[in-house]
Amino acid sequence: MTQLECWPPPLWTEVVVTWDKILLQQSGIVQKIQDWLDATQGGQYHLHGYQKTKGFAYRFEDPRDATAFALRWSL
Repeated sequence: MTQLECWPPPLWTEVVVTWDKILLQQSGIVQKIQDWLDATQGGQYHLHGYQKTKGFAYRFEDPRDATAFALRWSL
């Protein structure tokens, strides 16, 4: 997938990887997510850094990419 640097359109699909999920996983999960995104075929995504109360917010141009990401990382 390709990372979009500017703010994405509002209709993109958001998936949040929660702080609980991040903290329960082994160290380096954020880097593993980034490696997976770099290696996976698909459209564009945007990373909103983090949301103070939720976790990291990823937004995807293609809802199918969001579904694949959610199944792998946020559930």
